[in-house]
Amino acid sequence: MRPPLASDDPISRILHGEPTDFVPVAPVYENLGPLQFWRMERTWQTWWERLDAAGTDLLPVDYETHVRVESELHTEMLDGPYARPAWLALPRNSSAEEIRGSAIARRGRDLFWLSGDGSGSWMPPNRIAREEAEAADERQVAGTAGLWDRGNSFASAVQQAAARRTHELRPPPCPARAQVEASAASGRYEVARRLSARFHDALPLYMWVASPYDRLPYLFGFQNLMYALVEQPQLVHRILENFLPRPSARLAAERHLGISIIFVEECMASADIISPSMYREFCLPYARQTLQFYEDMGFRTVLYVSGNLMPLLEDLRELPFTALAFEEDRKGYGIDLARVREMLPDKILFGNVDAAWLQEASDEEVLVEARRQVSIAGADGRFILSTGSPLTPGTSLERVKLFCESTRLM
Repeated sequence: MRPPLASDDPISRILHGEPTDFVPVAPVYENLGPLQFWRMERTWQTWWERLDAAGTDLLPVDYETHVRVESELHTEMLDGPYARPAWLALPRNSSAEEIRGSAIARRGRDLFWLSGDGSGSWMPPNRIAREEAEAADERQVAGTAGLWDRGNSFASAVQQAAARRTHELRPPPCPARAQVEASAASGRYEVARRLSARFHDALPLYMWVASPYDRLPYLFGFQNLMYALVEQPQLVHRILENFLPRPSARLAAERHLGISIIFVEECMASADIISPSMYREFCLPYARQTLQFYEDMGFRTVLYVSGNLMPLLEDLRELPFTALAFEEDRKGYGIDLARVREMLPDKILFGNVDAAWLQEASDEEVLVEARRQVSIAGADGRFILSTGSPLTPGTSLERVKLFCESTRLM
């Protein structure tokens, strides 16, 4: 029997080495930018309308209602601004147990999601409200450290990292079949099931994961990481070992359900941030183990490398990924799709259309760029058109749709 989340769409076919009739389009980080804000506004509108229809300012939310609303919002997006068969990050909805006791509350023009445990979160009505709130948060924490420099001393950051991430590693056992089946039946994949049934072979779902190195800046902060690579390399290696993927019931369940694509993010590891020798020491071996782990499970891996990958192409040739996605040439690095194709002739490549340029270009210019990239990378089943970075917030929904349809309009 075919798994419920399996798909035979063109993107999946290319990643599995099968023929397609056209070059498909799959924007990287499609759930950010204009589609993210569209969902934010439609979510707020949907719950506001439900409150009005019920004549109340406090609306209990049960599991079926939660799943139905999420499914309808995704369907509306996929029937409208996000032209299929572009891919979609696997939507994991809350389980019935997690939803129990939840409600939507209205206070003036604000909506809040209230969880059964008594916690709550604000639901912003639109992009402007979200940006205003984020700006207020930034003003509130002005003068304090952000993500890349948390304000900790180097010694303090090292001590915290060592305490949290260098415990003795014991390989977990492979999950038992009953554990995998229980995870698959948890109710967290009901939205994905409904979307897959609705769109069948026009909706490839994928999973997103971070490489071991990609998690380090969030642990150390950027500045402290740069020190640690030089002054505490053995500590960094122990932490990287801890970040390698390991068997889990959830992962096995998602593969069992038919998910076959994993997007592996490798950021802050490019030659504009660390040296190629540092990349070979701290990134390459862990990326190799990570990619091989997922490939051995039957996933097809898409490795995304941000920043300047050009000095690393020889190293990248050693990695067991299925496809390579990479940033556009917008920072003077000289990132060249033709050179990447030359160095990786047998690998599947994702295109790297400049996301900022895409927002402002004319329709004809978009189609010309799509033709150019296809002519360079090939229309022989080894290329998927994409953006080098997430679609910018100012990109119109009409432009998103045009880009996703561009290779069929050439």
